[in-house]
Amino acid sequence: MLDQLWRNGWTLVDPRRVAAGDVRVPRGRKPLVLQEDDVNYYGYFAGRGLATRLVVDERGRVEAEEHVAGGSVLTDDDVVPLVDEMVAAHADFSADGAKGLLALTGYEGLFGEHDLSDPSARDRVTSLVAALRATGWVLASHTFGHINLARDSLAVIARDTARWKQLTAKLLGPVDILVYPFGARPTATGRRLLRDQGFSVQYDIDTRPWRAIEDGVVVMSRRHVDGYAFAEPTSMAAFFSVTAVRDPRRPR
Repeated sequence: MLDQLWRNGWTLVDPRRVAAGDVRVPRGRKPLVLQEDDVNYYGYFAGRGLATRLVVDERGRVEAEEHVAGGSVLTDDDVVPLVDEMVAAHADFSADGAKGLLALTGYEGLFGEHDLSDPSARDRVTSLVAALRATGWVLASHTFGHINLARDSLAVIARDTARWKQLTAKLLGPVDILVYPFGARPTATGRRLLRDQGFSVQYDIDTRPWRAIEDGVVVMSRRHVDGYAFAEPTSMAAFFSVTAVRDPRRPR
């Protein structure tokens, strides 16, 4: 998929520059923000062939840890290390070192560290965040409890936001981007509440690209790349071939 994005002329850009309207890509290339939701490595991932957490290896690189029979191994078979490798191989796949936007909830910890009362786990997250930020990754809130911002009350949104900030303030550093869970758009009052808590950039979901300024908030659309999108291959044709990237062994 990443190789096709590069061959189809896309270049990764920093979402903060997009929000500011200051995007630069090499001549002939097209700007793209790559965004991943739920970079938390939830407990239900176990046994599904997925990584259990992100870690910094002894060489300072971000890798994924997987549990295997008899222990665990580090692998590059995950979004962050794969994008890092692709950018290292193709300089024009990234503008100004940009990689992508990682959105995190908080109800099961961060980046696969599920017990953040453990000082060693907090130290690992701090080191990981430093490595991610130093290599072009940007962090975002996905709310603490993956709540529905369109349905839940303002009191729930306020309480959830307070919990997310309490958990992340000392671990992630400043975060001013929020990605709506489910693509569920809050009311104008909810949007302003989130703005007043520091989230000046907010991401919606739509099938078309757009950027608007609403109540002092930069709101932008994002395209979902999931099973629903794969069911409509033409929706992804500008980016990659669904047929080429879908594993034929994967259930439909």
